[in-house]
Parts: sequence; structure tokens; C-alpha cells
Amino acid sequence: MKKREYWEKRFQQLEEAMNKDASSSYQVIELFYSKAQMQIENQIQAWYQRFATNNEISLYEAKKRLTTRELAEFRWNVNDYIKYGEENALNQRWMKQLENASSRYHISRLEALKIQTQHQLEVLFGNQLDEIDGLVKKVYMENYYHTIFEVQKGFHLGWDISAIDSNKLEKIISKPWAVDGKNFSERIWGNKTKLINELHAELTQMTITGKSPDQAIKAISKKMKTSKDNAGRSVMTESAFFASVSQKDAFNELDVEQYEILATLDSSTSDICRGLDGKVFPMVDYQPGVTAPPFHVWCRTTTVPYFDDEFDISERAARGKDGKTYYIPSNMKFADWEKEHVKAA
Repeated sequence: MKKREYWEKRFQQLEEAMNKDASSSYQVIELFYSKAQMQIENQIQAWYQRFATNNEISLYEAKKRLTTRELAEFRWNVNDYIKYGEENALNQRWMKQLENASSRYHISRLEALKIQTQHQLEVLFGNQLDEIDGLVKKVYMENYYHTIFEVQKGFHLGWDISAIDSNKLEKIISKPWAVDGKNFSERIWGNKTKLINELHAELTQMTITGKSPDQAIKAISKKMKTSKDNAGRSVMTESAFFASVSQKDAFNELDVEQYEILATLDSSTSDICRGLDGKVFPMVDYQPGVTAPPFHVWCRTTTVPYFDDEFDISERAARGKDGKTYYIPSNMKFADWEKEHVKAA
């Protein structure tokens, strides 16, 4: 049996790899926000240049209907939005709104700008959902298999395990876990609706108050930043949660009976993680957010298996499908182990 230091080193490496993946995903999402914000700002600037007098647009002017020529141009844009939505599977509710807008004969200037703005946000949050969905699936799968691999290699003893199919994975990641009773997909759509409403309200207020485009863009930029920061917290927290769930499932697959909290100890470590570091709990008490990470936003704490002198991994192997065990050399690579011992479900 390997010593505690062995498990700490291996599982700290898994936690660091997960954090690296999450950080990379957030960088991608930041680019989505930058692109959406730039396009929204360009649309507002163009709108002002087209309809403003002395750099101001009154509510009366904003509510004027698009002329026949302007309506035709707007429909061209909407048809491009519809084409993009069909190619990238945007949500059907928004696609229906676009189709309705394209068929209408009377649309105000302000309403047209709101539709253009909303489309950029629909694209932004659709991309954000895809990125986080891919991330949490990757985090769960990789952490699950790597956890089993590290434990088997630590004991130099392994056996075949069943692969996790896509249906099981979808059920795992779609299950709500936070106190709000929502899964990450529902939370993202809720944030999207909130930001759309805020930006639409800002566009209306800028016409009522006579704000310059620079003032409106500054206010919208602030709201976009808040939404982007929320996205960053979501990326890190969701990935940490599913990493924790995957370890719980892997420990149960191995019949691990106890686990230990392992915090990353440095100047940024929270008081709660510092206080829990080294605590040992029975697996029946494993509950992410309570007795297992993540304990807070941006949590870097992980868990490691805890073994006493009576633990015998061979007993678990004997209860497998055929009871066959294999010698796992200490220099075996994960890819080789996965190829040999992870079998289709």
C-alpha cells in the first residue's frame, strides 16, 4: 500500500489538471463576451449615426417605424440570424421570435436594435452553454477514470471496469445540485434572460434620458462585465463540483470506505478549506459542498482515498464480473491502462 504522500501527490495533480481545463474554458468564454460586446457596441454606434440629431435620439424618434427600405435591410439581418441559428442550433424559442420578426410589416427603430442586441446575447450564451457542457463532461470522465487508475496503480492491482455511456453521463450532469434547485444549463439561461432584460431596459432609458452612445455603451459594458464574472464563477464551481462527484463515484466503484480532505495550502487558501484539510470522513457522508469540495466559489480543495491497514483491494476485485485481476506496474501509462481495462458498457 502506498503512503499518504503518494495519494496526496497524485490527486493534487488531478485537481491541478481540472483547474487548468476550467481556466482554459473561461478564457474561451471571455472571448465570446468580448466579441458579443464589440458587436453590440458597433450596432449602437451605427444606430445613433443613422437616426440621431445632435448626437441625441428622443423616445419619439426611437419609436418611429422603420421605412420600407430600412425594414428590408433589417429583414436581411434577421435572415442571417435565422441561418446562423439553424447552423448552430440556437434555442427554438428565439428562432421563432426571429421568424415572427422577419414576417412583420411594422417594427420600430428601437425594437429593431433590441432584436439585434438580443441575437448577440443568444449567440453568446449558446456558446457559453456548449463550452461549459463540454467542460463538465470532460472533467467528470477524465477525473473518474484517472481516479480509478491511480488507486489501482497504487496497489499494483487492477480489474476491468465498465465505461460510462453518454446516457449515464447526461443524467449525471443534468441533475441539479445547488441550493437554487437548478442545473448549470438552467442557471445559464436564467443569466441570459436577466442580461437581455437589463440591456433592453438600458436601450430604452438611453432614449428617454437622451444619453449619448458613449454613455449607453459604458453602462452596457458594466453589465456585461458583471455577467462575465458570473460566468467565471460558474465555470470554476461547476467543474469543481463534477470533479468531486466523479471522485465519489470512483471511490464507490473501488469500495473505498473513507476519504480525506486535501486543501491547496497557500496564502489564498480559505479558512474553511484550511480548517478541513486532513479531515477524514466515511464515504457514506460524502456530500459535495458540505463534507466534500467545492466548499466555496473558486475552491481548489480535493479529496484523496484514505486506507487503513485492513483495506484489501483484492476483495473488491473478487466481487467484479469475473473476479479476474491484473498486475498494474508502477510505470504503466494511463492511456495503456484505459485501452486494456475500460470496457464498453
